[in-house]
Amino acid sequence: MKLKIAVVGPEILVHDISKVTEEFEEIEVIPMIYSSELEAPSLITQLKEFADLFLFSGQAPYYLSQKVLPDDHRAVFIPFEGTDIYSVLAKIYQAYHFFPIISFDCFSPQHLQEVYEEMGLAEVSRFTKTMEGYWDSEELFHHHMHLWTEKKVQVIATGLHSVYKRLKQLKVPVFLIKHTKQTIRETVKKAILMGNEQKKHGAQITVLQFQIDDDNCHFDTWEKGEYLEVKQKILAYGNELFSSSGIIDGKTITLYTTRGILEKVTNHLKEYTVLNEIRTKFAHTISLGIGMGNTGESAVYNASRALLFARQNGGNCAFLIDDEKKAHGPLGFSHPLEYSLINVQEGNFSSLTVRKFFAWLSIMRRDRVTAREVSIGMNTSDRHAIRILKKLRDKGVAEVIGKESMNQRGRPRPIYKIDLISLAREIEKKE
Repeated sequence: MKLKIAVVGPEILVHDISKVTEEFEEIEVIPMIYSSELEAPSLITQLKEFADLFLFSGQAPYYLSQKVLPDDHRAVFIPFEGTDIYSVLAKIYQAYHFFPIISFDCFSPQHLQEVYEEMGLAEVSRFTKTMEGYWDSEELFHHHMHLWTEKKVQVIATGLHSVYKRLKQLKVPVFLIKHTKQTIRETVKKAILMGNEQKKHGAQITVLQFQIDDDNCHFDTWEKGEYLEVKQKILAYGNELFSSSGIIDGKTITLYTTRGILEKVTNHLKEYTVLNEIRTKFAHTISLGIGMGNTGESAVYNASRALLFARQNGGNCAFLIDDEKKAHGPLGFSHPLEYSLINVQEGNFSSLTVRKFFAWLSIMRRDRVTAREVSIGMNTSDRHAIRILKKLRDKGVAEVIGKESMNQRGRPRPIYKIDLISLAREIEKKE
Protein backbone atom coordinates (compact mmCIF):
# COMPACT_ATOMS: atom_id res chain seq x y z
CA MET A 1 0.00 0.00 0.00
CA LYS A 2 1.35 3.41 -0.99
CA LEU A 3 2.22 6.07 1.56
CA LYS A 4 -0.32 8.91 1.35
CA ILE A 5 1.37 12.31 1.65
CA ALA A 6 -0.75 15.46 1.77
CA VAL A 7 1.11 18.37 0.16
CA VAL A 8 -0.04 21.65 1.70
CA GLY A 9 0.64 25.00 0.03
CA PRO A 10 -0.37 27.49 -2.70
CA GLU A 11 -1.07 26.06 -6.14
CA ILE A 12 2.23 27.12 -7.71
CA LEU A 13 4.31 25.47 -4.97
CA VAL A 14 2.15 22.36 -4.67
CA HIS A 15 2.60 21.89 -8.43
CA ASP A 16 6.41 22.11 -8.11
CA ILE A 17 6.45 19.65 -5.21
CA SER A 18 4.09 17.23 -6.96
CA LYS A 19 6.36 17.14 -10.02
CA VAL A 20 9.26 16.00 -7.84
CA THR A 21 7.15 13.41 -6.01
CA GLU A 22 6.48 11.67 -9.35
CA GLU A 23 10.00 10.26 -8.97
CA PHE A 24 8.85 8.16 -5.99
CA GLU A 25 6.59 5.22 -6.85
CA GLU A 26 5.92 4.35 -3.19
CA ILE A 27 3.89 7.50 -2.44
CA GLU A 28 0.51 8.89 -3.39
CA VAL A 29 0.10 12.67 -3.25
CA ILE A 30 -3.02 14.38 -1.89
CA PRO A 31 -2.89 18.05 -3.04
CA MET A 32 -4.14 20.48 -0.36
CA ILE A 33 -4.15 23.86 -2.08
CA TYR A 34 -4.97 27.13 -0.34
CA SER A 35 -5.29 30.78 -1.43
CA SER A 36 -3.86 32.01 1.87
CA GLU A 37 -1.71 30.21 4.43
CA LEU A 38 -4.43 31.07 6.98
CA GLU A 39 -6.58 28.39 5.34
CA ALA A 40 -4.05 25.63 6.09
CA PRO A 41 -5.43 24.66 9.55
CA SER A 42 -8.97 24.12 8.22
CA LEU A 43 -7.64 21.98 5.35
CA ILE A 44 -5.71 19.83 7.83
CA THR A 45 -8.79 19.42 10.03
CA GLN A 46 -10.90 18.24 7.09
CA LEU A 47 -8.43 15.74 5.67
CA LYS A 48 -6.13 14.63 8.50
CA GLU A 49 -7.77 11.18 8.69
CA PHE A 50 -6.92 10.46 5.05
CA ALA A 51 -3.19 11.21 5.04
CA ASP A 52 -0.27 9.27 6.51
CA LEU A 53 1.87 12.40 6.61
CA PHE A 54 1.69 16.13 5.85
CA LEU A 55 4.31 17.89 3.73
CA PHE A 56 4.10 21.70 3.97
CA SER A 57 5.47 23.98 1.27
CA GLY A 58 7.08 26.21 3.92
CA GLN A 59 7.31 27.22 7.55
CA ALA A 60 4.31 29.56 7.57
CA PRO A 61 1.51 26.98 6.96
CA TYR A 62 3.36 24.49 9.17
CA TYR A 63 3.48 26.81 12.19
CA LEU A 64 -0.09 28.00 11.66
CA SER A 65 -1.31 24.38 11.64
CA GLN A 66 0.40 23.25 14.86
CA LYS A 67 -2.77 23.21 16.95
CA VAL A 68 -4.69 20.94 14.56
CA LEU A 69 -1.91 18.54 13.59
CA PRO A 70 -2.11 15.03 15.04
CA ASP A 71 -0.38 14.58 18.40
CA ASP A 72 2.28 12.34 16.88
CA HIS A 73 3.30 15.20 14.59
CA ARG A 74 3.25 13.37 11.29
CA ALA A 75 4.34 16.55 9.50
CA VAL A 76 7.39 18.17 7.93
CA PHE A 77 7.97 21.43 6.06
CA ILE A 78 10.39 22.14 3.22
CA PRO A 79 13.08 24.43 4.63
CA PHE A 80 14.73 27.26 2.77
CA GLU A 81 18.35 26.35 2.06
CA GLY A 82 21.39 28.17 0.70
CA THR A 83 20.65 26.86 -2.79
CA ASP A 84 17.32 28.71 -2.67
CA ILE A 85 19.18 31.99 -2.01
CA TYR A 86 21.47 31.39 -4.99
CA SER A 87 18.44 30.57 -7.13
CA VAL A 88 16.52 33.76 -6.35
CA LEU A 89 19.67 35.90 -6.65
CA ALA A 90 20.30 34.41 -10.09
CA LYS A 91 16.77 35.35 -11.21
CA ILE A 92 17.14 38.87 -9.87
CA TYR A 93 20.48 39.32 -11.63
CA GLN A 94 18.97 38.06 -14.90
CA ALA A 95 16.26 40.74 -14.58
CA TYR A 96 18.50 43.68 -13.55
CA HIS A 97 22.03 42.72 -14.67
CA PHE A 98 23.34 43.87 -11.30
CA PHE A 99 22.63 43.04 -7.63
CA PRO A 100 20.19 45.60 -6.20
CA ILE A 101 19.42 46.25 -2.54
CA ILE A 102 17.00 43.47 -1.60
CA SER A 103 14.56 43.00 1.28
CA PHE A 104 14.49 39.27 2.16
CA ASP A 105 12.42 37.16 4.49
CA CYS A 106 12.69 33.44 5.45
CA PHE A 107 16.50 33.59 5.72
CA SER A 108 18.58 34.41 8.78
CA PRO A 109 21.03 37.34 8.53
CA GLN A 110 23.94 34.93 9.07
CA HIS A 111 22.74 32.64 6.27
CA LEU A 112 22.51 35.57 3.85
CA GLN A 113 25.86 36.95 4.98
CA GLU A 114 27.61 33.67 4.20
CA VAL A 115 26.08 33.45 0.70
CA TYR A 116 26.86 37.10 -0.09
CA GLU A 117 30.47 36.64 1.05
CA GLU A 118 30.86 33.49 -1.04
CA MET A 119 29.60 35.42 -4.08
CA GLY A 120 31.92 38.37 -3.40
CA LEU A 121 28.94 40.61 -2.57
CA ALA A 122 29.69 41.27 1.10
CA GLU A 123 29.57 45.06 0.54
CA VAL A 124 26.14 45.00 -1.12
CA SER A 125 23.44 46.27 1.27
CA ARG A 126 20.46 44.07 2.07
CA PHE A 127 17.66 43.69 4.63
CA THR A 128 16.10 40.59 6.11
CA LYS A 129 13.07 39.85 8.27
CA THR A 130 12.80 36.63 10.27
CA MET A 131 10.04 35.24 12.48
CA GLU A 132 10.87 32.75 15.21
CA GLY A 133 8.11 30.23 15.93
CA TYR A 134 5.31 32.26 14.36
CA TRP A 135 4.29 33.70 11.01
CA ASP A 136 2.28 36.86 10.33
CA SER A 137 1.74 37.73 6.68
CA GLU A 138 0.43 41.21 7.55
CA GLU A 139 3.58 41.99 9.49
CA LEU A 140 5.77 40.79 6.63
CA PHE A 141 3.79 42.71 4.02
CA HIS A 142 3.99 46.01 5.93
CA HIS A 143 7.69 45.46 6.68
CA HIS A 144 8.51 45.10 2.98
CA MET A 145 6.19 47.95 1.94
CA HIS A 146 7.77 50.29 4.49
CA LEU A 147 11.26 49.62 3.16
CA TRP A 148 10.01 50.05 -0.43
CA THR A 149 8.12 53.32 0.15
CA GLU A 150 11.06 54.72 2.11
CA LYS A 151 13.24 53.84 -0.90
CA LYS A 152 15.59 51.83 1.26
CA VAL A 153 15.35 48.79 -1.05
CA GLN A 154 15.04 48.25 -4.77
CA VAL A 155 13.65 44.71 -4.84
CA ILE A 156 11.76 42.40 -2.47
CA ALA A 157 12.30 38.62 -2.22
CA THR A 158 9.68 36.81 -0.14
CA GLY A 159 9.02 33.17 0.62
CA LEU A 160 5.36 33.79 1.51
CA HIS A 161 3.08 33.44 -1.50
CA SER A 162 0.28 35.62 -0.07
CA VAL A 163 2.75 38.49 0.47
CA TYR A 164 4.14 37.97 -3.03
CA LYS A 165 0.65 38.25 -4.57
CA ARG A 166 -0.21 41.46 -2.69
CA LEU A 167 3.07 43.14 -3.61
CA LYS A 168 2.70 42.01 -7.21
CA GLN A 169 -0.77 43.57 -7.40
CA LEU A 170 0.73 46.88 -6.23
CA LYS A 171 3.37 46.59 -8.98
CA VAL A 172 6.18 46.44 -6.45
CA PRO A 173 9.25 44.62 -7.86
CA VAL A 174 9.02 41.30 -6.03
CA PHE A 175 10.36 37.78 -6.52
CA LEU A 176 8.95 34.62 -4.96
CA ILE A 177 11.60 32.54 -3.23
CA LYS A 178 11.01 28.98 -4.39
CA HIS A 179 12.64 25.75 -3.32
CA THR A 180 15.06 24.05 -5.67
CA LYS A 181 14.16 20.55 -6.84
CA GLN A 182 17.03 19.15 -4.80
CA THR A 183 15.71 20.73 -1.59
CA ILE A 184 12.23 19.36 -2.33
CA ARG A 185 13.64 15.93 -3.19
CA GLU A 186 15.62 15.65 0.07
CA THR A 187 12.59 16.69 2.13
CA VAL A 188 10.37 14.16 0.33
CA LYS A 189 12.90 11.43 1.19
CA LYS A 190 12.78 12.53 4.83
CA ALA A 191 8.97 12.49 4.72
CA ILE A 192 8.96 8.94 3.31
CA LEU A 193 11.24 7.75 6.12
CA MET A 194 8.98 9.42 8.69
CA GLY A 195 5.86 7.94 7.13
CA ASN A 196 7.28 4.42 6.98
CA GLU A 197 8.43 4.66 10.59
CA GLN A 198 4.95 5.86 11.57
CA LYS A 199 3.35 2.90 9.78
CA LYS A 200 5.72 0.50 11.50
CA HIS A 201 4.92 2.18 14.80
CA GLY A 202 1.17 1.94 14.15
CA ALA A 203 1.38 -1.76 13.23
CA GLN A 204 3.02 -2.67 16.54
CA ILE A 205 1.29 -5.54 18.36
CA THR A 206 -0.75 -4.27 21.32
CA VAL A 207 -2.38 -6.40 24.01
CA LEU A 208 -5.04 -5.27 26.49
CA GLN A 209 -5.68 -7.34 29.62
CA PHE A 210 -8.80 -6.64 31.70
CA GLN A 211 -9.56 -7.88 35.22
CA ILE A 212 -12.58 -7.18 37.42
CA ASP A 213 -11.44 -5.66 40.73
CA ASP A 214 -12.86 -8.59 42.67
CA ASP A 215 -10.66 -11.38 44.01
CA ASN A 216 -13.63 -13.77 43.94
CA CYS A 217 -14.04 -13.44 40.14
CA HIS A 218 -13.12 -16.66 38.27
CA PHE A 219 -13.71 -18.10 34.81
CA ASP A 220 -17.24 -19.34 35.57
CA THR A 221 -18.16 -16.00 37.16
CA TRP A 222 -17.92 -14.20 33.80
CA GLU A 223 -21.13 -15.93 32.69
CA LYS A 224 -23.28 -14.71 35.59
CA GLY A 225 -25.26 -11.54 36.29
CA GLU A 226 -23.39 -8.27 36.27
CA TYR A 227 -20.11 -10.01 35.41
CA LEU A 228 -21.64 -11.15 32.12
CA GLU A 229 -22.66 -7.57 31.29
CA VAL A 230 -19.15 -6.33 32.08
CA LYS A 231 -17.69 -9.06 29.87
CA GLN A 232 -20.00 -8.08 27.02
CA LYS A 233 -19.01 -4.43 27.42
CA ILE A 234 -15.31 -5.36 27.21
CA LEU A 235 -15.87 -7.55 24.14
CA ALA A 236 -17.85 -4.74 22.49
CA TYR A 237 -14.88 -2.48 23.13
CA GLY A 238 -12.78 -5.15 21.43
CA ASN A 239 -14.94 -4.68 18.31
CA GLU A 240 -13.99 -0.98 18.27
CA LEU A 241 -10.35 -2.08 18.36
CA PHE A 242 -10.96 -4.59 15.53
CA SER A 243 -9.88 -7.33 17.92
CA SER A 244 -10.85 -10.64 16.36
CA SER A 245 -11.80 -12.21 19.69
CA GLY A 246 -11.51 -11.80 23.43
CA ILE A 247 -9.63 -14.58 25.19
CA ILE A 248 -10.84 -15.36 28.73
CA ASP A 249 -8.32 -17.09 30.94
CA GLY A 250 -9.24 -17.36 34.60
CA LYS A 251 -9.85 -13.80 35.81
CA THR A 252 -8.47 -12.07 32.71
CA ILE A 253 -9.98 -11.03 29.37
CA THR A 254 -7.31 -10.38 26.71
CA LEU A 255 -7.78 -8.38 23.51
CA TYR A 256 -5.30 -8.10 20.64
CA THR A 257 -5.04 -5.06 18.38
CA THR A 258 -2.40 -2.70 16.94
CA ARG A 259 -0.89 0.44 18.38
CA GLY A 260 -2.26 2.60 15.57
CA ILE A 261 -5.85 1.45 16.13
CA LEU A 262 -5.59 1.87 19.92
CA GLU A 263 -4.17 5.39 19.54
CA LYS A 264 -7.04 6.30 17.21
CA VAL A 265 -9.78 4.86 19.46
CA THR A 266 -8.31 6.39 22.64
CA ASN A 267 -7.45 9.81 21.15
CA HIS A 268 -3.72 9.10 21.34
CA LEU A 269 -3.93 7.11 24.59
CA LYS A 270 -5.81 9.85 26.47
CA GLU A 271 -9.40 8.56 26.68
CA TYR A 272 -10.54 5.15 27.95
CA THR A 273 -14.32 5.25 27.67
CA VAL A 274 -14.75 1.59 28.57
CA LEU A 275 -13.36 2.20 32.06
CA ASN A 276 -15.64 5.18 32.61
CA GLU A 277 -18.72 3.33 31.33
CA ILE A 278 -18.13 0.33 33.59
CA ARG A 279 -17.29 2.59 36.54
CA THR A 280 -20.58 4.50 36.23
CA LYS A 281 -22.92 1.68 35.18
CA PHE A 282 -21.83 -1.26 37.33
CA ALA A 283 -21.06 -1.94 40.96
CA HIS A 284 -17.72 -3.48 39.99
CA THR A 285 -14.76 -1.69 38.47
CA ILE A 286 -12.00 -3.07 36.25
CA SER A 287 -8.24 -2.79 35.94
CA LEU A 288 -6.59 -2.61 32.54
CA GLY A 289 -3.02 -3.42 31.56
CA ILE A 290 -1.82 -2.49 28.07
CA GLY A 291 1.36 -3.91 26.58
CA MET A 292 3.10 -3.02 23.34
CA GLY A 293 5.91 -4.91 21.67
CA ASN A 294 7.51 -5.97 18.42
CA THR A 295 6.44 -9.57 19.10
CA GLY A 296 3.24 -11.02 20.52
CA GLU A 297 5.17 -12.55 23.39
CA SER A 298 6.73 -9.25 24.50
CA ALA A 299 3.39 -7.42 24.16
CA VAL A 300 1.62 -10.02 26.35
CA TYR A 301 4.41 -9.84 28.94
CA ASN A 302 4.22 -6.03 29.05
CA ALA A 303 0.42 -6.15 29.33
CA SER A 304 0.55 -8.55 32.29
CA ARG A 305 3.03 -6.33 34.10
CA ALA A 306 0.97 -3.22 33.33
CA LEU A 307 -2.10 -4.99 34.73
CA LEU A 308 -0.15 -5.73 37.90
CA PHE A 309 0.71 -2.02 38.18
CA ALA A 310 -2.98 -1.11 37.77
CA ARG A 311 -3.97 -3.58 40.50
CA GLN A 312 -1.22 -2.30 42.81
CA ASN A 313 -2.49 1.22 42.21
CA GLY A 314 -5.83 0.24 43.72
CA GLY A 315 -7.60 -0.88 40.55
CA ASN A 316 -10.19 1.05 38.56
CA CYS A 317 -7.46 2.41 36.27
CA ALA A 318 -5.21 1.57 33.33
CA PHE A 319 -1.44 1.32 32.92
CA LEU A 320 0.63 0.87 29.80
CA ILE A 321 4.12 -0.53 29.21
CA ASP A 322 5.49 0.22 25.76
CA ASP A 323 8.11 -1.48 23.61
CA GLU A 324 10.87 0.61 25.23
CA LYS A 325 9.92 -0.74 28.67
CA LYS A 326 8.50 2.60 29.79
CA ALA A 327 5.56 2.49 32.21
CA HIS A 328 2.78 5.08 31.74
CA GLY A 329 -0.10 5.65 34.09
CA PRO A 330 -2.58 5.89 35.46
CA LEU A 331 -3.98 6.57 31.98
CA GLY A 332 -7.06 8.65 31.36
CA PHE A 333 -6.10 11.23 33.98
CA SER A 334 -4.84 14.74 33.27
CA HIS A 335 -1.21 14.13 34.25
CA PRO A 336 -0.18 10.48 33.91
CA LEU A 337 3.39 9.75 34.93
CA GLU A 338 5.98 7.68 33.13
CA TYR A 339 9.27 6.09 34.06
CA SER A 340 11.66 3.57 32.58
CA LEU A 341 11.75 -0.02 33.83
CA ILE A 342 15.30 -0.59 32.62
CA ASN A 343 18.77 0.52 33.67
CA VAL A 344 18.18 0.16 37.42
CA GLN A 345 21.72 -0.86 38.27
CA GLU A 346 22.24 -3.59 40.82
CA GLY A 347 24.01 -2.40 43.96
CA ASN A 348 24.12 1.24 42.84
CA PHE A 349 22.23 3.73 44.99
CA SER A 350 22.51 6.43 42.36
CA SER A 351 20.46 9.55 41.63
CA LEU A 352 18.84 7.58 38.79
CA THR A 353 17.79 4.80 41.19
CA VAL A 354 16.27 7.25 43.68
CA ARG A 355 14.43 9.18 40.95
CA LYS A 356 12.94 5.98 39.52
CA PHE A 357 11.88 4.86 42.97
CA PHE A 358 10.18 8.21 43.55
CA ALA A 359 8.50 8.05 40.12
CA TRP A 360 7.22 4.53 40.82
CA LEU A 361 5.78 5.58 44.20
CA SER A 362 4.11 8.57 42.54
CA ILE A 363 2.52 6.36 39.90
CA MET A 364 1.35 3.87 42.52
CA ARG A 365 0.15 6.70 44.80
CA ARG A 366 1.64 4.89 47.77
CA ASP A 367 3.97 5.60 50.66
CA ARG A 368 3.89 2.09 52.17
CA VAL A 369 5.71 -0.73 50.37
CA THR A 370 7.48 -4.04 50.80
CA ALA A 371 10.75 -5.04 49.18
CA ARG A 372 8.89 -7.53 46.97
CA GLU A 373 6.60 -4.80 45.62
CA VAL A 374 9.61 -2.58 44.89
CA SER A 375 11.33 -5.49 43.15
CA ILE A 376 8.37 -6.06 40.83
CA GLY A 377 7.63 -2.40 40.24
CA MET A 378 11.21 -1.35 39.45
CA ASN A 379 12.12 -4.51 37.51
CA THR A 380 15.02 -5.37 39.80
CA SER A 381 16.03 -8.19 42.13
CA ASP A 382 14.65 -8.72 45.64
CA ARG A 383 18.14 -8.19 47.03
CA HIS A 384 18.53 -4.82 45.31
CA ALA A 385 15.05 -3.73 46.43
CA ILE A 386 15.95 -4.58 50.04
CA ARG A 387 19.19 -2.62 49.67
CA ILE A 388 17.29 0.45 48.38
CA LEU A 389 14.87 0.40 51.32
CA LYS A 390 17.61 -0.15 53.89
CA LYS A 391 19.64 2.72 52.47
CA LEU A 392 16.60 4.97 52.69
CA ARG A 393 15.94 3.79 56.25
CA ASP A 394 19.53 4.65 57.20
CA LYS A 395 19.00 8.15 55.79
CA GLY A 396 15.77 8.61 57.74
CA VAL A 397 13.66 8.59 54.57
CA ALA A 398 11.99 5.22 55.32
CA GLU A 399 10.93 3.44 58.49
CA VAL A 400 9.61 -0.04 59.22
CA ILE A 401 6.03 0.25 60.48
CA GLY A 402 5.06 -3.43 60.58
CA LYS A 403 5.13 -6.72 58.76
CA GLU A 404 2.73 -8.14 56.17
CA SER A 405 0.70 -11.21 57.03
CA MET A 406 1.68 -14.33 55.08
CA ASN A 407 -0.70 -17.10 54.08
CA GLN A 408 2.15 -19.30 52.94
CA ARG A 409 5.31 -20.40 54.68
CA GLY A 410 8.14 -17.93 55.00
CA ARG A 411 9.18 -14.96 57.02
CA PRO A 412 6.81 -11.96 56.94
CA ARG A 413 8.19 -9.09 54.91
CA PRO A 414 8.76 -5.69 56.57
CA ILE A 415 6.42 -2.91 55.50
CA TYR A 416 8.24 0.39 54.97
CA LYS A 417 6.65 3.83 55.23
CA ILE A 418 8.35 6.32 52.90
CA ASP A 419 8.58 10.01 53.76
CA LEU A 420 7.95 11.38 50.26
CA ILE A 421 9.04 14.92 51.15
CA SER A 422 12.37 13.64 52.51
CA LEU A 423 12.75 11.43 49.43
CA ALA A 424 12.24 14.45 47.16
CA ARG A 425 14.92 16.31 49.12
CA GLU A 426 17.25 13.34 48.76
CA ILE A 427 16.80 13.54 44.98
CA GLU A 428 17.66 17.25 45.06
CA LYS A 429 20.88 16.48 46.95
CA LYS A 430 21.94 14.03 44.25
CA GLU A 431 21.24 16.37 41.31
